[in-house]
Amino acid sequence: MASRLSKLTSRHGEWVTDADHKIDVYHVTSPHLLIQAAGYLKHVTGKEGLYGIHFRGQATLYGNSLKPTLYRVTKTKGNAAKQNGALYAYIKECQQKSEVLKHLPEYAWEAVLQHYGIKTRWVDVVDNVWIALWFACQKAHATGHQGEYFHFEQRQPQGNSDYAYVLLIKADHTPDVHQPGFYSGKNTELVDLRVAAPSMFLRPHAQTGLLVRQKGEVGGAIIDYKDLVAGIIRVSLHDALHWLGQGKLLSTHVLFPPPVYDFGYRDLLNFAPKPPKDLGAIQHVGA
Repeated sequence: MASRLSKLTSRHGEWVTDADHKIDVYHVTSPHLLIQAAGYLKHVTGKEGLYGIHFRGQATLYGNSLKPTLYRVTKTKGNAAKQNGALYAYIKECQQKSEVLKHLPEYAWEAVLQHYGIKTRWVDVVDNVWIALWFACQKAHATGHQGEYFHFEQRQPQGNSDYAYVLLIKADHTPDVHQPGFYSGKNTELVDLRVAAPSMFLRPHAQTGLLVRQKGEVGGAIIDYKDLVAGIIRVSLHDALHWLGQGKLLSTHVLFPPPVYDFGYRDLLNFAPKPPKDLGAIQHVGA
């Protein structure tokens, strides 16, 4: 994967091919270099006015692929169109049968539903590299008929080849003056839910939550957003866990606030209609 990260030189970093996934990554051994590498792409691309850079933590890499949840099992544009139709119908049902979306502008509806478990066309990213690294150190488990019961377990190093990955995701960053928190450009759309959604929806504020989607092409949707990956930073899992430590602010309880604190989440659990099975569910997150 071509990336400007390959231009970085440091005694604490190396541009290598990840043996397990056969993908080029920038491996870092210092928390300072992690921040510097992430900041390097933010700076150079922002200075050139190309796009903004955001972060996505993953415990593994899925080949040269980055699919939104709605299209994870979709292989054709025809199937993607069917998935889109089911999603549009569900969003309309939410709007008609409950009040869960009344506090949100329409352009944030789908993004908020994604953040709380519904499968959509958006990909979750964050604006804080430490939170991205936290997600890369977790193993997610889902159970229930629609994966509605969800929890995280911290990964534990099993050997020298256990890694945490931070994907650097690019998105056009031209603000829409008529839609606060919404950014749109030639290739992508991005929603900053800290602006678009009130903090009664606490989770996106806790996670510095943003979502990005690639704009569809003529004749159908883009089902793989791999072109949005500007680079990948790799950290050994042992190092990542050591750097993060055990601070309460980086815990499931804080990053996924329970419904007693997250009022928007509580309303979704209480009032959102049950979606079709292929769209997942509003998830009950164990914290």
